[in-house]
Formats: sequence, C-alpha cells, structure tokens
Amino acid sequence: MKLIPFLSLLSLSAAFCSVANAQTITYKADTTVKADTIPATQPEEKVDGNRTIKYYETLPSDSDNRDEPERHYYVKSRSRSRSDIKTLSGSLNHSGGFGALSFRATEFRGQPMVLGGVRGGWIVNRSLGIGLEGHGIVPTAKFDDIDPQNRVVAVGGYGGFFLEPIFFSNQVVHITFPVSAGAGWLGYVLDWEDYNGTNRGSNISQDNDVFWYVEPGVDLEVNIARNFRLDLGVSKRFTQDLDLAETTEKDFNGINYFLTLKIGGF
Repeated sequence: MKLIPFLSLLSLSAAFCSVANAQTITYKADTTVKADTIPATQPEEKVDGNRTIKYYETLPSDSDNRDEPERHYYVKSRSRSRSDIKTLSGSLNHSGGFGALSFRATEFRGQPMVLGGVRGGWIVNRSLGIGLEGHGIVPTAKFDDIDPQNRVVAVGGYGGFFLEPIFFSNQVVHITFPVSAGAGWLGYVLDWEDYNGTNRGSNISQDNDVFWYVEPGVDLEVNIARNFRLDLGVSKRFTQDLDLAETTEKDFNGINYFLTLKIGGF
C-alpha cells in the first residue's frame, strides 16, 4: 500500500520536471477576467504573434458569492524552435528522402583515378541517413605492365548500402560520418584507343575479379538551400578477395576525396 503514494509522488515530480525543463513554453498564472471583458460562450484559443492565449469559463456554484461566470486564461509563449534547421536561404523544418551525384578522386597502382556515382536514401530525424549507392570508374587509368604486348585500361565499379550519422544538422555547416559496404567488380581491358595503332570495335578483357568492400569516411556538409546540400569529404576504402594480374589486394585500398551534390527533402 505504501508503494501507491510513492508512485503518485514520483509521477507528480516527473510532471513538474517536464514542465520546468520546457524552455520554449512559459505559463502565466491564472488571472480572473470578467465575463463582459472577453465575451465568449465556449472555450476558445487566440494566437497573438508568438503567443497562444487560451480562455475557459467557470460557472457560479452554491458556495460562490457571485452571480455571473468568470473567465480565466493562460498565455503560452512560443520561442523559436530549436529543431529549425538553419540554411543559407532560410530554415528547414522537415525530413525526407534525397538523391545525389558523387564524384571521387583516388589512386590505383600509382595512377590517378576518377569515379562517378549516385546515392539515394532517407534521413531519419535529421540524424541518420540510410540508403544505397553505386560508383563507376572513369576509364582513364592506363597501365603498360599488365600485358607485355599491350596497354590496358582499368574498368569497373562498386556499390552497396550506406549508413550516415549526421551531427549538428541544424547548423549551416555540419558534419557527417558515412559508412558504406557492398561488392564490386574490377578488371583490365585492352586500350581501345591504342591497339596495334588502330581503333578497335570491341575490348578484350585481360583479367577481372569481384570483391567485397567497406568504406568509412568523414564529410563536411553545407545547407545551401532548402532542397540542396553540398558535401566535401574523405573516405578510406578497404577491399577483400580482389585477385588480379600484377595487382595486390591492397592496390585498390585507397583514400578517396569526394564531392557530393544532394537534392531532396531534408
């Protein structure tokens, strides 16, 4: 039996604390207003700037020394919501999905390599992005030591799912930590621009293989506008089960410097 009063006291304390900690809402003590001051027959609510004024009526009873109803009211003041996202062109107050174009610069076997890709996902509570991504190699990295008689070009790509924790997303500039994982394909084909001095109609694959990858990174994100964000970041790619001619598994474990353009509802 002693537990019930204790739980009641605990619930009242929790309710008091929740009201006390509500920094965006303040309450004014009940004030008696004569019925003819604010005429109304039903409880009503009035919005005045950033304040909401609510009225209610108490009727006279046998114990009251009054002949007319009394009006009571309280004022609820609203400050700027701390969840409003600040952007270069205004505030953002909702979440949703997005699509993105991504461009990456890396290095493979001593040669610079560029990748282009797409990303798409959903942002949960403005704090976590979940989605899919894919990146393809722009075939510009060429090698003379894979085939003794011909120059070859590296081709391929990789993709999978990603998770992207987002911190301080309310700010114009904030930080994210994308982590992606999945599978990819990488291979060498004979250079179609230099095959015995002539152009060729088809490319002969010299070697290719599939692999698994994990790629964590860090990203600086800027809220350019309500539906547009710009990301600049760096990531590290780790691969497994990649086996190519004259190529070690670590050759594709490179640092990526990337630029991402996001469009959507954030």
